[in-house]
Amino acid sequence: MSSSSSTAVAQSCQVDGKSWSICSQNQNSWSYENGKYCIAASFCPSNRTSLPSIDGRATPVDAQATPKTRAIYNYLRSIWGQQTLTGQQDLTWKDSIDMVERVHKDTGKYPALMGYDFMNYGMTANWVEGIKQTEEAIAHSNKGGLVTFAWHWRDPALLSTSNANNAQFYTKETNFQIPVKNGSLDTGSTAYNQINAGIDLIAVELKKLSDAGVTVLWRPLHEASGYNGDGWFWWGRTRTDDAPQAYAQILLWRHMYDRLVNFHNLHNLLWVWNGQNAAWYPGDDVVDIISHDIYDGADNKTYKSQITTYTQARKYSAEKKLIALSENSFIPDPNKISADGAWWLWFMTWNDGNFNESTLESGTHKDNFWSGDYYNTSEHKTKVYNHANMITLDELPTFQ
Repeated sequence: MSSSSSTAVAQSCQVDGKSWSICSQNQNSWSYENGKYCIAASFCPSNRTSLPSIDGRATPVDAQATPKTRAIYNYLRSIWGQQTLTGQQDLTWKDSIDMVERVHKDTGKYPALMGYDFMNYGMTANWVEGIKQTEEAIAHSNKGGLVTFAWHWRDPALLSTSNANNAQFYTKETNFQIPVKNGSLDTGSTAYNQINAGIDLIAVELKKLSDAGVTVLWRPLHEASGYNGDGWFWWGRTRTDDAPQAYAQILLWRHMYDRLVNFHNLHNLLWVWNGQNAAWYPGDDVVDIISHDIYDGADNKTYKSQITTYTQARKYSAEKKLIALSENSFIPDPNKISADGAWWLWFMTWNDGNFNESTLESGTHKDNFWSGDYYNTSEHKTKVYNHANMITLDELPTFQ
């Protein structure tokens, strides 16, 4: 083998089971050259094996972020690597279940961070559950708490129409596809207008939160890549054209950022990307925090730190970004987090999905991520919420 061949740069990159050409111009992302999609050599996941060397930003990516949003960002930077925020996901589809109080009842403490979801916004008027998430978030913020929102974005083609109750978000239940044409969003398509209508719908709620002084740790398009690019949700689906599904998600993320920040003038958002795959990363200029969701099987009551996934997430970006555990079954042991250096900015235990309809009581069940001890035992939950390295609601500062 000659020396020239041994040092040759690979001419293709494997992403989500497909081979993509390397771009001639290195823009550190996907691109569209000569009528074909390509990926920069520096962006190919197989070439991104080192931790970021560029310092993290001292301010949010939104240069016009509100003073409170900047204060919260500064606080998050100050605790990262030393402490972890306690977090609990609300039950969006059952308003009567109060996950905050369940945590307090079991541990004597309230979570610092509550997770909410715009899942059912845009449904027709006879849908009664899960459309008070904005108000619940404001109430938690008024108690001094922090707030994060996800969005199980239902089919934009049906959302806010007479068929909205049939709108789904799982790939297998909707045919909706991000409209892409010649390397860009297809702005002339019906689907593009439907996407904007969905973003505008949620902008109304984000504006309510902004007016109430609530900073939102905003986590849209979550779990975009699914598992190995199988695209659980329509924003990550395997495509029927030649566009990379990862690139389509990047285009949608960047468009959403532009529309919410620059069109709707929403500056109370810290942008939490949860794509879970290096090739899907939308760029350091539109991401404040990188997060990962981890659901281990019920036989894993070791409460490990999840250092492997934590380190993987750190390698997605060129700049050093804060890293969060945005959904979890098992809560990592605080002592193991410290010992391994897996300093998740927060954890977010999923909610209780199985309960007695007449009493609303929940017990040990695979769909109950807080109640019972299928995942987290009573002893472990108490330990976590009373540990010096874990921040609860009463330990948060006042943000101005």
